[in-house]
Amino acid sequence: MNRFFRNLAIALSLAICANSLFAAPKRENLVTRIVNSEYILEEIMAKKETAIPASILQQAKGIILTLNYRGGFFVGGHGGLGVLVAKNPLNGKWGVPAFVSTGGANVGLQLGVKEIDTVYVIMDDETVRRAYTGRFDLSSDASAVAGPVRVLTERKEGRDYKNANILVYTTTKGLFAGVAVKAGWVKPDNVATKQFYNTPYNAPEIVLSDWFDIPREAQALINRLTFYEKGGY
Repeated sequence: MNRFFRNLAIALSLAICANSLFAAPKRENLVTRIVNSEYILEEIMAKKETAIPASILQQAKGIILTLNYRGGFFVGGHGGLGVLVAKNPLNGKWGVPAFVSTGGANVGLQLGVKEIDTVYVIMDDETVRRAYTGRFDLSSDASAVAGPVRVLTERKEGRDYKNANILVYTTTKGLFAGVAVKAGWVKPDNVATKQFYNTPYNAPEIVLSDWFDIPREAQALINRLTFYEKGGY
């Protein structure tokens, strides 16, 4: 995917208010969000310095893949769009995707727009429930830390992640990546989810159901998740 056009789309979105951004999205735009999520996962998994170990994906209860951006001057903010995929508790397999939005605030000189591809691996059922039922803050409602990567899995240090609810993986390094984790929030985008599935049901009934089939547009993402969970790289 051409990164220039992705960045251009992100820059244009900053000029649109939040209400119009998330209201009545077209299906083709939602399909693009799913395709972007697969791209983000592939990008994270392509490098051993950021790749999620298969053992983590096997233990995970859900995953959120987001394309975030930041912008503004002095008092800035970050926000984005993403996809949530949870494991079905009945069979342990990755279920159908739902849509989420993310955001947060940061203080300091913020010039232009910066893309931050981020993956949140959710390690417990309660945090998955919070992710699809209402907004939760990463700083107060869940313990979010940088997750272990494939290149470090055999080392003994850095075991704090074992007690975390969310393990965070990002292609962006440095201070802002840490701020995005500590000051961010995630909430379900029920308007988008209902529009995509053409249903009156909200995210909980869709994500953890066994009567919604995986849409063909999302099959590649689910296949990719299963592939990485089984140890493929």
